[in-house]
Amino acid sequence: SNVLFRPTPSFGPLPRARTMAPTAFKDIGKLCSDLLSKDYKTGSNSVEVKSKVPNGITFTPKADKTGDKFSGSLAAKSAVPGGADLEVTLKTSGVMSASLEAANMMKGLSLTLDCETPAPGKPGLLSSGKGTLDYKTDALTAKGSYDYYRGDAHAAASSAFKALTFGACADYSVSKSSLSKYAAACQYVAPDFTVCAKLNEALGKPDGMVYAGSYYHKVSPKMQVGTEVSKAAKKDAVSLAFGCQYKLDKDLTVKGKVDADGMLSASYKHKLSNISTLTLATVIDTVHLAESSKHKFGLALNLTP
Repeated sequence: SNVLFRPTPSFGPLPRARTMAPTAFKDIGKLCSDLLSKDYKTGSNSVEVKSKVPNGITFTPKADKTGDKFSGSLAAKSAVPGGADLEVTLKTSGVMSASLEAANMMKGLSLTLDCETPAPGKPGLLSSGKGTLDYKTDALTAKGSYDYYRGDAHAAASSAFKALTFGACADYSVSKSSLSKYAAACQYVAPDFTVCAKLNEALGKPDGMVYAGSYYHKVSPKMQVGTEVSKAAKKDAVSLAFGCQYKLDKDLTVKGKVDADGMLSASYKHKLSNISTLTLATVIDTVHLAESSKHKFGLALNLTP
């Protein structure tokens, strides 16, 4: 009998896992952080209107009412010659701030200059003057800033290997000639979940080293859940928060959150039309349900004609 031998097919080497672009250090863990913090503003009511006039200037007046106190601001943003964006903000407190951002000065490099005037009655032309450099490549993101008036320097960097991003940052006080804060973090990103671990220490603070971790899960296109846990080395208590977000339809989103202190938070965000969005938020102290002063409510209306 004839025996037919067939060569074993060769599929070549297995494809390598693609390395993701590194996340900026400040954005490590941002998905879970935003889920548990955004749209929960309580204790104040605010209205914001954003409009763009034909010459390209965008005006954003904003008003906030907290208790019996009222505050507001007017911001104007426009492109300036040289490919930069300039934004000037005037607050009802009499403080004026300005920000000039020049993107792509070189490939991957951008520069931002920020300054702010002191509060009325305080001496000096400026209370803050900061320069920030951001640099991004396929393998690295780095950021450095220095505030001339406050003497504060900041540096951060992050890189990625496949689905893992890791980074560190440090704050240095030039006036005190000492390190004031440092932190390190790593993050693993999968198609439907993200796990993050951080440690940080504000030197001179009583908490000492603080360890934190978070988990974010995109259960479906409509539902996301997340949890954060943190522990200060010099304290026995562990902080824990858990929350979820559900998109009822393309215009309506509801969120809920509970933490280890017994605070129950909820928010309702509704896109009323193409130009308006309403957000309602509340925080209920479940430990002191009978005390109405412990509960808070907030309203925010955003208009973009």
